[in-house]
Amino acid sequence: MPAAVRIGWAFVRTTAGFGWRLVQKQAPLALTAGPLGRAVAKSRTSAALRSAGRDVLPSEEGLLGAYPHATSRILVLVPDSAEDEGCWSAAQEQTGGSYASRLASLLDWTPVHLRCAPPSLEVDRAAEVSALVQRLVDHWPEPVQRVAVVAHGDGGLALRAAAAVRSWSATPWQGLVSDVVLLGTPHLLVDPPAGSLAMGRQLDEELAGIVTSDRVAEAVEPIPAARYVVITRPARLERSTVGSLMGSLLWWRDRSRLRRRSAQQLFPTASVVHVEDSRLPLTNHPEVQRALLGWLA
Repeated sequence: MPAAVRIGWAFVRTTAGFGWRLVQKQAPLALTAGPLGRAVAKSRTSAALRSAGRDVLPSEEGLLGAYPHATSRILVLVPDSAEDEGCWSAAQEQTGGSYASRLASLLDWTPVHLRCAPPSLEVDRAAEVSALVQRLVDHWPEPVQRVAVVAHGDGGLALRAAAAVRSWSATPWQGLVSDVVLLGTPHLLVDPPAGSLAMGRQLDEELAGIVTSDRVAEAVEPIPAARYVVITRPARLERSTVGSLMGSLLWWRDRSRLRRRSAQQLFPTASVVHVEDSRLPLTNHPEVQRALLGWLA
């Protein structure tokens, strides 16, 4: 249900903004947004570095000003496109901290927030994200020894596309990535079905960790030396009654054998870890905190 609530709220925000722009007789920017249920990007760019609620220029001066105590380890935190960097601070009163604060104080990682637009098949969008991460590494105040990525929702899909863009730098950022941790990121790819209502279909399949090939590219190689982990909830692997009520009456798992679709692994080298406790968000969960401290030691 948390995913259903998030999609519903993002849909309300998107449609409300669209109506307001029509009243104002402005260009309907919502038409350039991602699929139904995704919030409109707040910027025309595909990605931005964030610190203290502001965008950070990926220059030597900009990075030094934003990260005066930078270390050789960069922790890149990527929220879902419907969220901002505030999602990582959820439930701090229960957990006593965040992934960023724990990894910074205990393992000397420097957290960097990266906001990405919704995933797309557009090559230019992936190239823009990749170029931004490359500039981050090239102009970092300290020599970079290791990069880890923790992404939530479709933020993991945006980084997946960016990692496939070849860099001509002497030190490509992909070669520095040791770990990619994906929280609730869709990790199964199927062909888009015919004849089902889009909103119910998307909700039903997102709850099951599925994304369709009209949203992401199929052939993307993982970063060779990186360890991939997909963290999800067991409930995402069950049939969604809510999705059926909203239109997807023939869910992909319930189709006849002649019409059954097969799912392809988006992250074939990844380990899949199930988090049982659903009371706390994956963006700040004590089980995930403990696992990160072990993986990124």
